[in-house]
Amino acid sequence: MAGNLKKFVNPRFIKTIDLALMKPLLARHAGKYKGFSVDLLDQEEDAAREALEKLLTGAEDSYPEGLRGDLHRIAELGDARGLEIIQAQAARQGVDLFPDMKTGDEDSPNKAHDPKHIAVRVFLEHPDLFDAAADHMAMLTADRLHEYAGRERGVAIDLTEEKVEAFRTAVAALFRDAFLGDYCRVGDYDDDDEINLVVSHGSMVSTMPVVEGQVERVISVRQISHAVLRYSENTGMLRLARIRKAHQPEIAELFASIILDRPGFFDGDDAQDLYTLRPVELAGPGFTFDAAYDPLIDKVLIIEAAADLMAPGKKGYPRVVRTLRSRDLGGDALQHFGSTPVSFGGAWRLGELVFRILFKGDSKRQPQVTVKLRPPGVVQFRRTQHEARVMKLIERNGLMNDRDDFEVVDAAE
Repeated sequence: MAGNLKKFVNPRFIKTIDLALMKPLLARHAGKYKGFSVDLLDQEEDAAREALEKLLTGAEDSYPEGLRGDLHRIAELGDARGLEIIQAQAARQGVDLFPDMKTGDEDSPNKAHDPKHIAVRVFLEHPDLFDAAADHMAMLTADRLHEYAGRERGVAIDLTEEKVEAFRTAVAALFRDAFLGDYCRVGDYDDDDEINLVVSHGSMVSTMPVVEGQVERVISVRQISHAVLRYSENTGMLRLARIRKAHQPEIAELFASIILDRPGFFDGDDAQDLYTLRPVELAGPGFTFDAAYDPLIDKVLIIEAAADLMAPGKKGYPRVVRTLRSRDLGGDALQHFGSTPVSFGGAWRLGELVFRILFKGDSKRQPQVTVKLRPPGVVQFRRTQHEARVMKLIERNGLMNDRDDFEVVDAAE
C-alpha cells in the first residue's frame, strides 16, 4: 500500500496540484507534523511546493496517521476508473461537479481535470459523494462472494437509519476485537431488488521497510478494508465479500437479526449448499454449456477442471486423497479426463470447474468473464454488468441447487 501511495503522490502531482486544495487537506491534521507547518503553503509558489515535496517524498511515517489514511483513500479513486465512478455517483445524486471546470477552451489541457485533482477536491468538498464512490469501487472489485441462502424468498427489508446504525455498532465491536481498531463506517445502497451494505473498517497494522537515504527503517501502516454485503429480496440470498471466513456466520446472523428482524434466517443446514457439479459428472467429459437461450453469449469455454479421488476418512466422512487438474484455454479441459483414470460416478468427484464466457460485442476485444465454481458454496468471478447473465447460465445448466426442494424437505421435517 505504501508503494501505491508513493506512486500517487509523485513529482508530477506535487508540481501541479492546486495548493488551495492541499492546504485544507493538510490542515485537517494540523499540529501533528514533524518539522512541517501548513502555513508554509502560504509562501511564494516555488517555496511552497518545495516544502510540500519535502513532506510528501519523505518517509511515510513522517505524515500524521490521519493524513496517511486520507491519501490512501484518495489514491483509490485517483485514476480514470475512479473518476468514472465519481462522475456516475455525482449524476445519481444530482451533484453538478465543478461548473467552473467546464468553461474555457475545450481542447486545451487543464490540470484541474486530472483524476487525482478531482479525487482530492471531491474528498474535501463532497465527502458524502466521495464515500459513496469509494463504496461502489469496493462493490465493483469484489470478485469472490460467499453466499448464504435464507429460509424463504421474498423477505423485504424496511431499511432505516436506526437499523443501519445498530448494524454498524455491532459490526464495529466485532472488528474492533479482531483488528484492534475503532474506525467503522457503513454505507447502504439500493440496486433494484438488492440491498448493498459496504462496511469500511481499519484492518490489522502491518509493517514494512522503507529506505531513507542510506538507512533502512520500518514503518507501520493501517489500511482501510471494505467488507461488502449484498442481499436480494427476491431470492433471499445474502452474499458476503472481503470478510474473514471465521466472521462470515456471525456477520450473516447480525444482518438477519438487525436488518431483517429475522434471527436465524441464514441458519438452515442447507444455507451454503448452493451449487452442484452433478450434471457435469453425469454427462462426463463431453459436457458442454447450453447458452442458446441468450443471444448475447457467443460461447462458453471450459478452461480448467479439478477431479478429486475420494476415500473414507475419519468417522466415515469422505476425504480427498488425490487431485487431478486439467487446464486448456481452448475449452477442452474436461475432455482431457477421457484419457485418465478419472471416471465420475464412482470414487471420483468433480471438485471445481472454471469456465470463460465470451459475449458478443462491437469492440476489438471480445467482452468476457471467467467464472470459478466450487460446490457447495463458492462462485467466483469479477462482478460486471454481465453478472445476471452469469448467474442465469449457471442456473439454466442445472448447477444451482433448487431451493424449493429444500423448502419442501424442511416443511416435511
